[in-house]
Amino acid sequence: MAVEKEKEEEKEKETEKEKEKEKEKEIKIETETEREMETEKENEIQALTEKVEQLENQLKDKDVVITKEVKKRHARLRAYVDCLAELTDCQAKAKILEASLHKEPAPGT
Repeated sequence: MAVEKEKEEEKEKETEKEKEKEKEKEIKIETETEREMETEKENEIQALTEKVEQLENQLKDKDVVITKEVKKRHARLRAYVDCLAELTDCQAKAKILEASLHKEPAPGT
């Protein structure tokens, strides 16, 4: 019986060792999985950071284009307003001259 007990104890020890090895394997697998997930997150963050930089650059470029367009439109508007003012002045002068022609009596009348 003592021999059987020793064999049983040895089997129990071996079973315990196997369980410990399995736990170590599981922990190792979990650690590897966590590392992989962390690496994936880092890669995703890097990709998003690059995308943000790209979008910021596009925004700056578009802002420059819009600013140029706004300046062009302001210049056109100023030119239009100046031309309109000159036209208004000329029309007013023409009306004054026309009125003065009609008021003056014709020579020899």
